[in-house]
Amino acid sequence: MYKRQAADGAIWYTRADDRIGRRDPDGSHTTIEAGPGSAPYGIAVAPAGDVWFTAAGTNRIGRVTDGRSITTTELPIPDSRPAMITVDAHGTAWAALNGAASLARVRDDDVGLVKLSAGSAPVGVTAGADGIWYADIARGCVGRVSPTGALDEFPFPDPACRPHAVAPDPDGGCWATLWGSTELARVTASGEITLHPLPGREPHGLWVSPAHVWVAMESGAVVTVERKAPPAG
Repeated sequence: MYKRQAADGAIWYTRADDRIGRRDPDGSHTTIEAGPGSAPYGIAVAPAGDVWFTAAGTNRIGRVTDGRSITTTELPIPDSRPAMITVDAHGTAWAALNGAASLARVRDDDVGLVKLSAGSAPVGVTAGADGIWYADIARGCVGRVSPTGALDEFPFPDPACRPHAVAPDPDGGCWATLWGSTELARVTASGEITLHPLPGREPHGLWVSPAHVWVAMESGAVVTVERKAPPAG
């Protein structure tokens, strides 16, 4: 299950029973059927309020409008395994296609593809001021699609570090969890890399606040790292 908060304070989340859920600030819940076998995974809230999600089980991208109506768009590559999804400032959705070495760019019903390097398997994806960042779990790097469409890759020292989630930094660049090496990485817009060892095992999701980066560990803890602190060790 993944979740995102909307501007009205509601929390939207994907469920393992082919549904999208919404929890309002007053504690009430709403669920929406995403379709049999859809297996919704990643989810993102657009600036205008629409909610986008990946339907990994049916190879589609879905959108919730009016808080209740779902439309879906089929991806042009079979078995592309859509993973995380994000929405940029213009309302365009970007999804990581883990099985197709690509990012999908979705605007209304129009789907475009950004092909990545051969062997790529993107999982995390996020929209930042300096472009669309993605985490390539197969090739041990993060990448960025710039606003001009240029593609940059930033490999980590350990090619087996398995980058998983990625989030933008307010100062530019991104943060990424390195599942295989139990580290948090800070990558600047110019590609400088700082690594922070983490306690526990298998860091997955993360969130960047003004002062800290919050990391969810598969071992059952939430770890915080100061955004501008020197690396440990």
